[in-house]
Amino acid sequence: MAGPVERGTTLTTLLEILESSSDSEQLTLGEVLTTIGERGYAPLTLMLALIAILPTGAVPGVPTICGISIALVSIQLVFGKRYPWLPKKMRAMSISRTRYTKVAERVRPWTRRIDRLVSPRLHWLVEGAATRALGMLFVVLALCMPPLEILPFAAAAPGGAVALISLGLAGRDGLWVLLGLLPAALGGWLVYGLVT
Repeated sequence: MAGPVERGTTLTTLLEILESSSDSEQLTLGEVLTTIGERGYAPLTLMLALIAILPTGAVPGVPTICGISIALVSIQLVFGKRYPWLPKKMRAMSISRTRYTKVAERVRPWTRRIDRLVSPRLHWLVEGAATRALGMLFVVLALCMPPLEILPFAAAAPGGAVALISLGLAGRDGLWVLLGLLPAALGGWLVYGLVT
C-alpha cells in the first residue's frame, strides 16, 4: 500500500485504541485520524466505515461526513501520499464518546470472531497496483454514501463494502476484499435506482 499498514492490527484492537485514546466527552474525526492514521490507510478507512455503518451512523450527517472523509483519504492513497490528511473543519467534527463506547462494547464479541477469520492469503489482491485500484473504488463507494443517507440504512451498503475491503487490506487477506465487492455492487445498484 502507499501508506504504512501495521501487520497484526485487528479490528478489535482498533476499536479499543479509539475507546481509550483520550478522556474527552467527544470523539473527533481528528482524533480518529491522529490515533489510527499513522497505522496506514486501511485501518483508517476501516474505522471511518464502521462509524458510518454501526449504530453511531444513526446520527444524522454521520454517514455523509464519514463518506466524504473516506473519499478524501482514499484519493491520497491513490496518489501515493504516505500519511492521510483532512481539512481542519472536518477534523473538528465529532460524535459522543459515550455512544461510541456503548457501540464498541456491543460489537466486540463479533469483532473477535471476525479477527480469527482474517489471515494472509490471495496477496495479489492486497499489494501493489491492486491497492491503488481499490483506493479508486473507495472514492466511488464513499461518494455514494451521502445521497443514500436519505434512505434508512442504505448507506450501510457502500460503507460495508469499504469496511470489508479495508479489513482485507489491513490483514493482507484478499478473500475479504472479494467479499467486500458484494455490498459494493449493492451500493451501486441502490444509487442507480435513485438517479433513474
